[in-house]
Amino acid sequence: MIKKKLKIGVIGTGIIGLPIAKNLIKNKYEVYAFARDKKKHHKLISSDIKISKTLEELFSTIDILILAVSETKDVKEILVGRNGLKSFLNKPSVVIDMSTICPIETISMSKILSKTNTILIDAPVSGGEIGAIKGELSIMIGGNKPTVKTLMPIFEILGNKITHVGESGSGQVAKACNQIIVAQTINAVSEAFLIADRFKVNKSKIRDALLGGFANSKILEVHGDRMLKNSYAPGFKTKLHAKDLRIAHNIAIKKNLKLSGLNLVNKYMAICNKDGNSEKDSSAYYKTIKRKND
Repeated sequence: MIKKKLKIGVIGTGIIGLPIAKNLIKNKYEVYAFARDKKKHHKLISSDIKISKTLEELFSTIDILILAVSETKDVKEILVGRNGLKSFLNKPSVVIDMSTICPIETISMSKILSKTNTILIDAPVSGGEIGAIKGELSIMIGGNKPTVKTLMPIFEILGNKITHVGESGSGQVAKACNQIIVAQTINAVSEAFLIADRFKVNKSKIRDALLGGFANSKILEVHGDRMLKNSYAPGFKTKLHAKDLRIAHNIAIKKNLKLSGLNLVNKYMAICNKDGNSEKDSSAYYKTIKRKND
C-alpha cells in the first residue's frame, strides 16, 4: 500500500517560514499557506505553495499546521482565539509551532488544544535564514514523545540538530536559553571590539587570533564579521531578538530569578531596536554599544 503524503499548512512565510515551506515541497510534501498580505501570494505561488483564501479553508485541507510567526499574541489568535483553530470541527490533528514565544503560554495553549483532539508541539529554531534555506536549523522540541517521533521525518528535512528537550513548553525554554547566550555573546564581542578600538589595534586581526582559541564562537565568526564590515543585512532581525529577550526577561521575573547579564542585554537590545535598527541583523547591537561609548 502506498503511504499518503501529508498535507502541511504554513502560517508565517517570512525569513524562516518560506524556506521551511520550500524545503518541504522539495521533499514532495503538498504545502498550503494562508497569508493576509496578498502581496506575498505571487512569491508563494511561484514557489509551488498552494494558497488558502481563509483559515477555515486551510485548516480543513491540511493534516499538520506549522506556525512561524513573530509574537505570542499571533500564535494565541491563530490557535485559541475567538476564530482560532480550536473553534473549527475540521482541522489538523497536530500543530508544530516553530515561532519563539512565551513557554508559559505554550503550556496553556497545549492544554486547551488537547481538549479538541489537537496536539501542540513547540519547536522553535535557531540558525536564521541561512539555516532555514539550507535545511540546517537547530530545532528545540517540546511536547508529546510519540507525536514527536512521528514528526521526525519532517524535522529532519528542516534541521540538522534536532533535540526533543521534554514536555510541552520545553522547546520554548530551550530557545529562551539560546537567545540569552547569543545576546550576551554579541555583547561580549562588541565590548572586545571597543577595547581594540581604544588601543587602536586592528579588530580584524584580533578576531582572527580569537577564532583559534577558547573565545571562538559562531557569534565571533559570523556576527563579528558583520560588525567589522558594518554590514547588517538581517539573518535575524533586531526587533525579533529584542522580543525574544523580553520573553526571557519576563519569565525570569516570574520565576524570581535575578539575572544581571540578561538584564543588560535586554536593555541594550531594546535600545538598539529603537535606534532605527529594528529591521537590521541583531549584530547591529554593536553600533548601539559603540555609540554609548563615543
